[in-house]
Amino acid sequence: MIHKPYQIFYLESLLTITNSAIDSIYRLNFLLNEVDNTKNQVIIDNAQNIINQAAALSRYFWSISKNSIHKSRSQWLRQKLDIKEYSYLKNRDVRNSIEHFDEKLDIFCSTIRAGTIIPIYVGDEIVDKSVFFFRAYFIDKKTFKILDLTYEIEPIVSEIIDIHNQLIKLKAGQSNSEKQPA
Repeated sequence: MIHKPYQIFYLESLLTITNSAIDSIYRLNFLLNEVDNTKNQVIIDNAQNIINQAAALSRYFWSISKNSIHKSRSQWLRQKLDIKEYSYLKNRDVRNSIEHFDEKLDIFCSTIRAGTIIPIYVGDEIVDKSVFFFRAYFIDKKTFKILDLTYEIEPIVSEIIDIHNQLIKLKAGQSNSEKQPA
């Protein structure tokens, strides 16, 4: 249970995350309307930020700590924001790949790969086992790939937007209740 006066701190913390993701969602959508090679870095950076923020949200909603205070917070936030157990954000692969990215990069770089390595790619998916991507956004599939992991962007974006809208409503409700006399 989160004490009522402190609930706003969690809402503000989560809004920081969703605001960053929403900014990247808007930028990504804008840039994808007119793709050219000069924008690839920005497209990739914004797609990766969406994934990073999804992992940050996941930490709040599914604490791995055995400490009851953290478990209680996670449960309270999921309930308050109506987040289902089958949420795409619960996917541990997304969270682990971001939290342990340095280790995944070590493993990726420790293997000699025969073929073409493309550091940044934006375009339609290339299905060729001799092509390796560091970071790629496949426009036709709406997926982001980093190292050997591929993420569907649309379900992540949809959940982030839903959570963001819920947070705004909850924050407005808290602000209104603070203004009323005790």
